[in-house]
Amino acid sequence: MPNTYYRGDLSEVTMGHECGLYIEHGEPCTWTATWASGTPDYTTITFAGTSHSGNDDIFEASKPSLKVPVGMLIGTKMSFHGSATTGGFTDFYYTGMESRIYSIVDHTTNGTATSIKVVPALDQTASRASVAGDVLFIHSDGLPALSGGTTCAVNTRADTTKETSLIDQFIGLASFMTLPDTTVELHQYHVVGLGRQPSVMQPGRLNHTGGVIEMPIHSPRWLYYSLGREVVDGATLVSNYSGLTNAMKSGTSVQPGQTYVDVANSTGLAVGRYILIKDTTRAPTVYHKQADEASDDGTAANVYWPGGSGLTGGTASPTVHFESTETSEIRRIVAFTAITGGYRVHVDDPWAFAHDTSDVVEIYAYDTAASTGSPNVNTDRTITNAVRRLIFSGDNIPSFCMEHSIRNRDVGSYSQEDSSAPGGSTDTKQLTRVFRGCKISEYEISATTDAELRYRAVFDAMSVYTDTGRLEASTKGDRYTAHRMFQNIGDTALSRKESGIAEGSEKPFMFYNGTIEMFDQALANISAFEIRGKNGTELFHTIQGNPVPETTVSATDLRSTKQVPYGGTRSPSIHREGREEFEMEVDVYLSDPLLWTELRSHRQFKGDSGKSGGVIRLFFTKSVAGSTGSTPSLLIVVDDYIITEAPIPVPDDKGLLKSKVKLRMKNVKVISVDTLFHC
Repeated sequence: MPNTYYRGDLSEVTMGHECGLYIEHGEPCTWTATWASGTPDYTTITFAGTSHSGNDDIFEASKPSLKVPVGMLIGTKMSFHGSATTGGFTDFYYTGMESRIYSIVDHTTNGTATSIKVVPALDQTASRASVAGDVLFIHSDGLPALSGGTTCAVNTRADTTKETSLIDQFIGLASFMTLPDTTVELHQYHVVGLGRQPSVMQPGRLNHTGGVIEMPIHSPRWLYYSLGREVVDGATLVSNYSGLTNAMKSGTSVQPGQTYVDVANSTGLAVGRYILIKDTTRAPTVYHKQADEASDDGTAANVYWPGGSGLTGGTASPTVHFESTETSEIRRIVAFTAITGGYRVHVDDPWAFAHDTSDVVEIYAYDTAASTGSPNVNTDRTITNAVRRLIFSGDNIPSFCMEHSIRNRDVGSYSQEDSSAPGGSTDTKQLTRVFRGCKISEYEISATTDAELRYRAVFDAMSVYTDTGRLEASTKGDRYTAHRMFQNIGDTALSRKESGIAEGSEKPFMFYNGTIEMFDQALANISAFEIRGKNGTELFHTIQGNPVPETTVSATDLRSTKQVPYGGTRSPSIHREGREEFEMEVDVYLSDPLLWTELRSHRQFKGDSGKSGGVIRLFFTKSVAGSTGSTPSLLIVVDDYIITEAPIPVPDDKGLLKSKVKLRMKNVKVISVDTLFHC
């Protein structure tokens, strides 16, 4: 008799990006919207057309079946865009004056075509079809990145379908994790004349809050989700690489938030590879003032990241301060389709910056070694073809998703792997959930003299998708194929690179490989530090009806079979960031009156472009045994800060005097050297 209890060692958690779907009429599919007087409160949109055969990354070959797990679109937002002037969906375009946004409350398939239901209803037109120029855009928040290629195939039967999303990234060296708790706000009503007990109870809002993750830091991935902006050193990437150069399609561009890029040809395109837009256009890394790109005394000009050093600004040393950056970005290819005059490449994370047709475009891929520019950890722990990146604050932070599966036996999903049929004596009783629309609300980066550089974050989710295939009648099975990090997605040297844990890169940054600079000098008397950030994220519920009847197991068994119940209308529909705040604590053994002098001076420390002083620098590396490549490193830069507390205690044990210095700052930047193409 197998173990019938869920076990921690068989609990799997992976994470992934979220990205919207941009579907233009005929490239690769069309759609039709229908409305019926019997169901006046919603409109049904059904995809159609088979002419996209060969463009089968978003839709399955020769049929308009969207490669998104059934039910995964419930709770997401949708809007219409485009260039059509008549017919189609022109009347419903999202414009500056008319911000029409619709909620998807149902997502089904009939085995051939995908259908979604949206509220509010478009109008009372019985049927309308898309025309050339129409665009249907499903928004990013709450939508895990598409798993293109042949990975995902949708079927009406739970026991034969193979559904998944691109949630295949290593979460990190997590030592503790709590997933967001789902709670129901219950309303109780006492009725006059019916005694003291509650007479009526009605469920209210759903909330998915309180997720926590703690880990030693081995890569900068979670710092990207904490701060929000990421650019790479495009010049270094290009210099490490040969071949597979593409170009943006003539006359096209990329706008912030766009989820695709149009390229001129198919050179190098393949699902799973990465696309780089090398852009030398500069953007500020600070927003409370105009960014300076030249020092006040004129000794350095055009100071920006990455400049010539590959690590910080201009052509000066890595200690030079900068306030602007080039905007080269790299993203993972999840799908590509042929369009008029070129190809549309869909990516796993929206672009953060604008790019134009003159920018260099190159295609990259991980390789088992260092060929074609692939990052590779050498035997001496250095990195060949290392990726250099800058992470800093922006006007928003990216959302992410987390996949969690539990089971009681070490076998996979039925029937895609080797699990027994649901209900049998050897059934794994697998439960798979996907937490969607997650954002980090607060985080901490810390280190002490007896441990590693650590990270802690609190995050909330908008909604939760649950694989309900085991509740279906005669075709029970696991609709969703769960990811097993070291069994089916990170089981080779190559796949470990692709999942963000390249062999040899998994070691954390340790305190003894770190240096700290404060008050314009290197300090050797610091025993601990902690940086805390808050993003001011909030979840908002909105008034939106769910006119679609809930699907249940049977007329008497009222358990919902919907992957997201009640059309997602009871969960939050908006997840937005607010004010950003930073603070820092440093434990310092006192050796002179410097700290007290700075505290009473009320002086604001800030860096000047082209100069080395004025900021706090926390620099960590990993131990290496040679010099055949780049050293993995992490540089945290704290700028524009004021000391708020610097107490001088008298310890009872008559030992060393230690002060816990507290300060507040405006700006934090992170520079890393690692093996990730994109965090």
